[in-house]
Amino acid sequence: MAVPYGENQYLYGLHDPGGEHVLKVGNTAKGWILVTEELGTDPNNRSGKGDFYQRLADQGFGIVVRLNHAYGNAGTIPLDSRYRDFAQRCAHFVENSPGAHIWIIGNEINFEREQPRLPGSSQAQPITPRRYTACYHLCRQAIKGRSGHENDQVLVAPIGPWNGETPYDADPQGKYEANKIPGAPADYPYHGFWGDYIVYLRDMLVAIGRENCDGIAIHAYSHGYDPQLVFSDQKMGAPFENYYYHFRTYKDQMAIVPEAFRDLPIYLTESNGDVDPNGAKWPDVNSGWVKNAYQEINDWNKNNQQIRCVILYRWSRADDWHIDGKGQVQQDLRDAMAKNYQWDPDFGMTKPEPPPVETIPEPEVPPYRTRYISHNTPTTVSAAKTLDVDLTIENVGSFTWVTGGPNPFTLGFQWYDAAGQFVQLPAEHDYRTSLPQDVPPGSQVSLRAKLRIPEAAGTYQLRWDMVHELITWFTSQGDAGLLVSPMMVESAVEVVPPTHVEIQNVSQELTKHPTKRYATRALDAIRRVIVHHTATPASVSVQRIAEFQVTKRDLPGIAYHFCTTDQGLAYQTQPLTVTGAHAGQNSRDSVGLCLIGNFMENPPPQPQLNASASVLAQVLNSLNLTTNEVFGYSEIITTQSPGATWPSWKGPLLEMTNRLMATTPPSPPSSAKPIYHYMLFWYNGPGNWAEWDLLGAFAYIDKFHPALGFSLDEAKSARFVTIVGGPGGVPQSAEESLRAAGCQVERVAGPTETDTRRLLEKMAAENRRFLTLTG
Repeated sequence: MAVPYGENQYLYGLHDPGGEHVLKVGNTAKGWILVTEELGTDPNNRSGKGDFYQRLADQGFGIVVRLNHAYGNAGTIPLDSRYRDFAQRCAHFVENSPGAHIWIIGNEINFEREQPRLPGSSQAQPITPRRYTACYHLCRQAIKGRSGHENDQVLVAPIGPWNGETPYDADPQGKYEANKIPGAPADYPYHGFWGDYIVYLRDMLVAIGRENCDGIAIHAYSHGYDPQLVFSDQKMGAPFENYYYHFRTYKDQMAIVPEAFRDLPIYLTESNGDVDPNGAKWPDVNSGWVKNAYQEINDWNKNNQQIRCVILYRWSRADDWHIDGKGQVQQDLRDAMAKNYQWDPDFGMTKPEPPPVETIPEPEVPPYRTRYISHNTPTTVSAAKTLDVDLTIENVGSFTWVTGGPNPFTLGFQWYDAAGQFVQLPAEHDYRTSLPQDVPPGSQVSLRAKLRIPEAAGTYQLRWDMVHELITWFTSQGDAGLLVSPMMVESAVEVVPPTHVEIQNVSQELTKHPTKRYATRALDAIRRVIVHHTATPASVSVQRIAEFQVTKRDLPGIAYHFCTTDQGLAYQTQPLTVTGAHAGQNSRDSVGLCLIGNFMENPPPQPQLNASASVLAQVLNSLNLTTNEVFGYSEIITTQSPGATWPSWKGPLLEMTNRLMATTPPSPPSSAKPIYHYMLFWYNGPGNWAEWDLLGAFAYIDKFHPALGFSLDEAKSARFVTIVGGPGGVPQSAEESLRAAGCQVERVAGPTETDTRRLLEKMAAENRRFLTLTG
């Protein structure tokens, strides 16, 4: 049987494009090219690869594309809160990248270094089999939902062999107590903990399910480039003494593939000798390692599930394992290609009739079956709440539901939205309810189960489902579960009549950097408002936030324009003409509103919502914007701010804002001149600035606390401007420009810098802020 366009019947392959000439014999392409892509999580990014893959496929190469969220500790897949956005981004990329139809979702997901960091932390969010399954399902569904991609192969990510960094168990809170290695010394490389990487692969495949899987990627290496290591049967030390230590780790992975998956294609997408005893990463020698690797897989394929390729890591010079420029390694590959090793596309298609044997009848009772006797699940609930639900369940299957061991039976639940799409809850809310005792077939059990409600209001379907932990959900084995539909999820925040809150302008009182200043902008440059939370206790003051951001983060001043408290107070902390630093590059065209507190578990209290709505109403009215331009920071980048509960209180907040905007328009949140008094010093570049004038002004600055700096644009935002020094520093044209901007301006200048200093000290001693101005 001929292989499809975009695939190749030969086993050979290279990680990264650029080495296609090595894989060609005449006009025949003998192998595969693997390409990795970094996609991020912007669901509105529709970019693809154009005709790049198509040009490779047109030459006859097989194309495998690995879709990464990012690399390193940014996460090969994102945090679980962004799985749906990542899936949408993958689908857009696939749709705009013709020529390829084999996609891997992520890479070596059991490696801690490939797992995304939690916000504001160096700690990784572990990619457990359950988390990866949720991400894989969303990506596969999104890709296959695109026209022309219904039959694409979406591959399960490869594990990292010999890696014990991701232990896990069936803890209902999504946490784990890792298994200590008996007798391990304190400096054991797994730091006293281990996770079985082969069992990880099995549990991941079982969780995904055969009906939801198109193929599997694996990795295999040896510990050195001695060609005999490819055939080595050496095993690892405890606790993995049953697993291969070298290239034949692929056999451990193939052996764990469940029977139902044995018809799927397998792709070995990374392979090399890792690091040799001298520390070299793929030395430039024709050792025969490459020839032996392909011989080994060819021998495997004669009688086993087909491995379709062995892709050598890597062609490009992105790291020291590169093959580009290593002629002897390339010759090793060419020698292997002369063997013409191919996988068999017809393997398993036809089988001889087996001799007649006495058949054992299937059990009449399926193993996983449940009857739900009673329950009191409410059908109208509040978002982001945790409820207790009473259920009585009967075991009508053939398995005893055991409470102990590594694979206990528990009661779980699954949520689906109105379109029937699975709703992924954060791992800490994916509750499991343990059984009080073992439940044999024919017995009943009564439970009080924890049920977590989704954060967003809407219409849902809820399915109660028994779980054989790390083995299967009952509904995956033909059980019906208990469907409760429709479930009406209402907003967790009560909408009350909003009231106007006075905004206290404290922008001139807060801690500022002694030299740094934010860039300024015109008001008409502002296009949106971004909402944040501090993720701190609600008692933290605005002044403390400013001090922290200036002294610890080295910012020019507090990053936000407005802050609100749980007591219903509202503060303006920066003029609107200041860009701030609340949202990185997104700060340039936005206003930052920060709610002081942590809203991961619960929404803000009503007084804080009311104060925030009042701020939004005043800002939006003054800038001629609408609530369509209000966003939570998590809607713009991957972050947990303004808290996981944001979807439950965004609607009520904006409803209150609209009601306030529809009444008597409030006063603008700041005057046309948000800075009261500004001291302007001259600056002509590094080493050429008003250093002595600034030193001479210390007594005056200590007395009157003006804003100060070197920016003419910043000074234009002030009602009063004191220019220090003569026109040889700040020119007369600048003074005229300030007056044209509506500022009241005076210049304090003596014949010399010493005279200017004495004049400023005299003004401070006499408590005279201005020489000629009144205000």
